Amino acid sequence: MAKTVKTRKYSGPENLTFTVPPSSRIWNTRLLAANRSKELPKLRQNPAFWRRKKHIIMIMILVLVALGAGIAIGLAVGIHTHRSQAPAAASSTSSAASSSSTSSTSPTSPVPSTPPGTPPRRIPTALATTFLNSSWIWMGSQALTGVPAGDWAFRISLPTSPAPATTAIILLTVDDHFVLFHNGQLVANSTDLRLYWRLATAFPVSLDPNSNMFAIRANNASPGSIAGLIASIQISHGDGSTTTISSDSTWRVTQPIPDGFESPSFDDSQWAPATVLVKYGAAPWLDQVYLPPDVYTGS
Repeated sequence: MAKTVKTRKYSGPENLTFTVPPSSRIWNTRLLAANRSKELPKLRQNPAFWRRKKHIIMIMILVLVALGAGIAIGLAVGIHTHRSQAPAAASSTSSAASSSSTSSTSPTSPVPSTPPGTPPRRIPTALATTFLNSSWIWMGSQALTGVPAGDWAFRISLPTSPAPATTAIILLTVDDHFVLFHNGQLVANSTDLRLYWRLATAFPVSLDPNSNMFAIRANNASPGSIAGLIASIQISHGDGSTTTISSDSTWRVTQPIPDGFESPSFDDSQWAPATVLVKYGAAPWLDQVYLPPDVYTGS
């Protein structure tokens, strides 16, 4: 006697039809798996199967795009936060001098102290404008293609006319780091202040009425990387007039750095004129240096 065969419809998403003996249960796991494996080639020919696959792939792509957007937003927020943060408080000037200079310097900083609660001093427009028209300088044009890691010394003497100078503000940055001196006294160490080359910083300095000189120990941290210094200086005179100067070929540079290079009495007549690399805004630095709104006060 022939056995009767019943057919039942599997209610899964594929809408497959299976034939099973009457003695077996339709939901038997092994039988269901076996029938599904036999029907898989037919399933793959079903357009609904591929539509589901496409939906899954689209969902995965959307998830990846959302993750990428989240990472990009996080980086943008981090960069904005870094730009808006004020420079950290400076370390003690004596430790900065010993770690960054081979010669002894006075522990007294020429940066004028600012009483607590004093409103921030805005950067003069003339100083910022001069900076944006300044040139990146270094020793030799190879700085645009890559120089060894190390330190270079720069010096610039300030004019004393038309009247004796009283104060100055120097706005500068160095790719990668700098130590700034005025008349042999330490003004700032960018490493101690955790400054980044894309953030220029303005330092106020009390001047000597007779002679003033800025010396900079400029550091290139990465072997084979580009290097450059850019700066502007606004000098205030006793008669109320101001003079601005910028980084150009009138600055002098040398390497290796001699002992006592930051002293105003040091003879730099044998140093080379600084090489003008490019104007601010040109490659490779473009316009990626940001000017602070206020003069640095050390607090």
